[in-house]
Amino acid sequence: MMYDYIIVGAGPAGCVCAGELKRKNYSVCVLEKQPEHYRKVCGDGISYVCVQALRSIDFPIESLMDAGAVKIQRYIHYVNGKMYEDRIGDYGKEAYGLARDKTDAAFRQYFIKDRDIPLYYNRNAGEIRSVDQGYEVCGIKAKRLVLAAGASAKIKLDGKALLRPDAGSPVGISAILQADAAGSPFFLFDYRAEYEGTYGWIFRVGEREYNVGLWLKREKNLLAARFQQFLETRVEEYLGCDYQWRRKPRGAIMGIGNRRVHTDDSIVYLGDASNTSNPEDGEGISLAVKDALDFTGGLK
Repeated sequence: MMYDYIIVGAGPAGCVCAGELKRKNYSVCVLEKQPEHYRKVCGDGISYVCVQALRSIDFPIESLMDAGAVKIQRYIHYVNGKMYEDRIGDYGKEAYGLARDKTDAAFRQYFIKDRDIPLYYNRNAGEIRSVDQGYEVCGIKAKRLVLAAGASAKIKLDGKALLRPDAGSPVGISAILQADAAGSPFFLFDYRAEYEGTYGWIFRVGEREYNVGLWLKREKNLLAARFQQFLETRVEEYLGCDYQWRRKPRGAIMGIGNRRVHTDDSIVYLGDASNTSNPEDGEGISLAVKDALDFTGGLK
């Protein structure tokens, strides 16, 4: 059959897009490169901006709680050593920390599986071919494509790259720690002049579980040293020094500055693939959700 849309990527942008397209009676198929329970190298924070966007389309936030999400009470910001705290719980704002694989699983259940949308794992959509009236990906045909494949996606159309990453893209590193920390659950962001405008973070994402990491825009050869410095300062300050590794540090390229090579309306770019990540304020998932809603909201 010929679908209306093939969506490449089953992360937040792809999931929301799939669900909203199906709700508007488009035929949709979703392809995901990774296995079902793959945990990405990224932060695990669901900000109150993201929660508002999800509630606007009746996403059941309780499904995140059922998956083990931690309700965040505090945002802690350090700007060149000076601390600012926003106790969001006092203002009725909702934010959650949850391991990314569990977040994606909740999104896929509500937006894809509950709506009987075909979802195929372990499908590398790196090679796309033009066919009559549309495109063919992994043997599946559609009139249009939605690329929601993340920051570092390498996808070609008829042998030519669809995304051309900026050579100056930031790099990041993150890890999962197990620790006992006192106080109410928090998201912490540490902005320092030596990080060149990006930041280190600590996200509470589960019972005694924390995602810690750092993005660096420049001087990428210093990433490991900066991360070690972050571990020895903010991480030890808030989590103590006797933490244990649940997942050792892993690195990734952040696709800020990706350039779209193919600009035909039949190919749509969403989420990190559309250059919507914002390393300045930690917003990633919310921007992906908003991107998908902006696109589908303009369709009849």
